[in-house]
Amino acid sequence: EDSMDIAFEVLPSGASYREYREGKGDAAVRSGSKVAIECTIRCKSFATANEPGGVKYFTTKGDTEFNELAWTVGDGSFPPELEEAMMGMHKGAVRRIELPSTVVFKARNNEQLPLPSEGNKDGKRVFDRLFKTDATLLAEVLVTRIK
Repeated sequence: EDSMDIAFEVLPSGASYREYREGKGDAAVRSGSKVAIECTIRCKSFATANEPGGVKYFTTKGDTEFNELAWTVGDGSFPPELEEAMMGMHKGAVRRIELPSTVVFKARNNEQLPLPSEGNKDGKRVFDRLFKTDATLLAEVLVTRIK
């Protein structure tokens, strides 16, 4: 929960994260891992009273068929800064990862950001507005599988 006073760990790429739950098992996210995650992505600059972390533009629950994103770490599907912030996570681990505006613009240009589904009109509108302002994103990530 956000009320916990946990400092963000800042990484060399500029991404940062806070660990909320450590997870279990021997397998940990590393380069080349096949991972599956559930996540919510928020636009930090669009914070509201109801959504102080920022308005959601994407959720695996609402925007994917199987409530997950799955890929091989390092294959270019997602921003390397997001993957850097996931390194060492175990199954069941939860982290809030902040990607700074510069990373988000680069990821958009490289088509590495998950997009809202066709039916998520609010998410599409928020996503389109994001690039007219500070585009910092907060991703709440739960690791569901690692191979």
